[in-house]
Amino acid sequence: MKFSQFAKGLAGALLLAAGSLCAAEELTGYEIARRADAVDKGETSSYTATMTLTNRKGETRIREIFMRSKDYGDVKKSVIVFARPKDVAGVSYLSHDYPDNDDGTKKDSDSWLYMPAMKKVRRISGSGKDDDFMGTDFTYADMGDRGLTKDTFTLLGEDSVDGMACWMVESIAKDKSEKTQRRVIWYAKESYKAVKGEYYDKQNTLTRVLSCSDITKIDGIWTVGKMFMRNVKTDHMTLLEMRNVKYNMAVDDNMFTVSAIEKGKVK
Repeated sequence: MKFSQFAKGLAGALLLAAGSLCAAEELTGYEIARRADAVDKGETSSYTATMTLTNRKGETRIREIFMRSKDYGDVKKSVIVFARPKDVAGVSYLSHDYPDNDDGTKKDSDSWLYMPAMKKVRRISGSGKDDDFMGTDFTYADMGDRGLTKDTFTLLGEDSVDGMACWMVESIAKDKSEKTQRRVIWYAKESYKAVKGEYYDKQNTLTRVLSCSDITKIDGIWTVGKMFMRNVKTDHMTLLEMRNVKYNMAVDDNMFTVSAIEKGKVK
């Protein structure tokens, strides 16, 4: 190889490396959150799960649920049904989440809760989405897709969580009426999955802490196996353990309707 050819090749390699370095340096909090939001979640998904609720005295309640979802492109529909114990069996939560619009807006999700004991469907809207989801430490908003338009994002730095290299991204709610005004999420660099989260109220007081673990690939899709949420103020905790996770299987479109949850047709 002539020296001039070697020099050109070396120069090209250096330019490529410099370009990659610049791209890495330009990675913003918004870009990390955008990539996390865009990771493959499957066109459809399903799982069964155990919810263990523990109060400050160490007393526990265990619930079994199952979930089904389908992404239609212009809307993602999901339904969660409580299977046991008897006092919550049949309780169903249906949500329709909409993607961000090109103009930087986002339509609020449509959500409904069916309570068999009351034989009535209740629509969850507005500030009600900040309420606890069925007595757990997750909120109704946590159960859906928040999108990217409702917050401003800042990259706070890098950290390690359980041996995983992570980015720390802060998001501040644009709507100052929301109960949770500030979030700090640790995103794993390898998977872009959230592995830790801190939630702060309007006074910037820490209210809840999230820990995610057992992150593995199922059908080629990064999947969180366990989610543990603790309410710092009440010392109440909820552990969600997923099982039988499946992606891209056939689902009945009719299960994602208010009529289906009312009639107990979601299986």
